[in-house]
Amino acid sequence: MNESVSVVIPVFNGAPFVAKAVASVRAQAHGDVEILVVDDGSTDGTQEVLKRLEESDGIRWFQRSHGGPARSRNFGIEAARGHYIALLDCDDVWLPGKLAAQLAIMRTRPEVGLVHTDFDVRFEDGTLEERVIARSSREPMVQAFGGGHVALPSTLLIRKSVLDQVGRLDPELYGSEDSDLTIRLFRVTSFECIDQVLVTKLQRGHGYRDMAFDEQTHRERVLASRDRFLMRLEGFAPLTTAQRAALDREWANYYLLKGAAAERAGRPAEARSQYRKAIGKAPGRIRCYTRWLRTWTS
Repeated sequence: MNESVSVVIPVFNGAPFVAKAVASVRAQAHGDVEILVVDDGSTDGTQEVLKRLEESDGIRWFQRSHGGPARSRNFGIEAARGHYIALLDCDDVWLPGKLAAQLAIMRTRPEVGLVHTDFDVRFEDGTLEERVIARSSREPMVQAFGGGHVALPSTLLIRKSVLDQVGRLDPELYGSEDSDLTIRLFRVTSFECIDQVLVTKLQRGHGYRDMAFDEQTHRERVLASRDRFLMRLEGFAPLTTAQRAALDREWANYYLLKGAAAERAGRPAEARSQYRKAIGKAPGRIRCYTRWLRTWTS
């Protein structure tokens, strides 16, 4: 039985963290693992760290111009040789036993195409910020469209054949690419969740995306891609009652963000229009009305 695993790690200015991520993979009790690190145009000496890891840990690494995490992950997936694909962010770490537990499920349940786990979110000093129980996530939109599963990329183990079926991450869905992939996978395969914390996610001041752009550019890119993502979900007809309600909530959130951006830019009429749209999607949500009223008094 082929149980080779390819671990894809995108990294952008992650010199202080990437060696710990690689070490957490090498600490797994599974020998048939290749580690592919895709450097996304780092400027902080990450390449020197990767050269050392190539010698000490046998990683394969690639250097590319900056294009964002989705493009880096896609590049690594295309270069992967394994029967399974695992994703790991450069500042996250796996806990002992993660791969063994996931492979045990894959081995006995061929209908399962993806296995994910619970995870902890910790600050750089090790303090616990949040423990995420994946089956009871607070992301209702992804829950509704992903069958109740909200999967952090660093927790995923995916059959390569299933990933080939749905395609790669969409780089144009800036900030929504992970949710989009989860939903597309759920539509073609069964998920299984291990109810155990097997990944630690680092919560640092600014994530991968924020560090590459100034705050205004980041905000504009998120809004533009969110519209495309929500329109894609509208195409998943027929929608269940839960999906329709969750999608309307997300549209309301989107219009609230658009309205806030217009207010900051000194365009109250445009902001008022966006808040009116939010009211249409979430008529019972007080914030939509208070924001709309604010544009008449400011």
